[in-house]
Amino acid sequence: MSLKAVLFDFDGTLADSNKLITDSFLHVLNPAFPGKYDEESVQRFNGPSLDAVLTELFPNNSEEMIEKYRTYNSDHHDELLTTFPNVKESLETLQKAGLKLAIVSTKSNVNLIRGLDLLNLTTYFDVIVGNSDYTHFKPHPEPLEVAMNALKVDASDCIMVGDNSHDIEAAHNAGVTSVFVTWSKKSEKEIAKYNPNKKTHSMLELTQWILEKYDGGNA
Repeated sequence: MSLKAVLFDFDGTLADSNKLITDSFLHVLNPAFPGKYDEESVQRFNGPSLDAVLTELFPNNSEEMIEKYRTYNSDHHDELLTTFPNVKESLETLQKAGLKLAIVSTKSNVNLIRGLDLLNLTTYFDVIVGNSDYTHFKPHPEPLEVAMNALKVDASDCIMVGDNSHDIEAAHNAGVTSVFVTWSKKSEKEIAKYNPNKKTHSMLELTQWILEKYDGGNA
């Protein structure tokens, strides 16, 4: 493997947005389905696109529910969004080494940039791909392909780092090596059936592994 670029998911991978996302879903779901959902049961909604989740749950008024979610999420965004340990330092190390870095997210571009700016991470990325940049959401390979085209790298030159099944499946579908991070809400047992190529337990461990695989810019 001749590694040149790293594609990162954002929520649950670099940004600890778990409480923000959980609280936003419960704000929408609890009034409509009293007693049905709790913090554990809404975790399955973390990964698919918001539109897909709420359209399935609210086929008759999905737009209203999506707006309700987004309003709550926006109002509480800055107080609840943080990074996981050693994220900023690790990105700085990878950038200084010469690796190309990209974000590939299902988040709206506006909120993605807002989150990156809030966490002071924007400058580490050569390419930022949000849901306005593609038609098909992960696990379709298109979001990754958009990032790779912008970075001018091949699938064999990349890894995709993420915290849920959609990241792993999208990587497989794009021919990209998949890396599952174990520090978020999805368990290793839950993700094992999607056969990630690698799992990692910390940003420091991941960074060391990436640097070992990096070709130093030599094709």
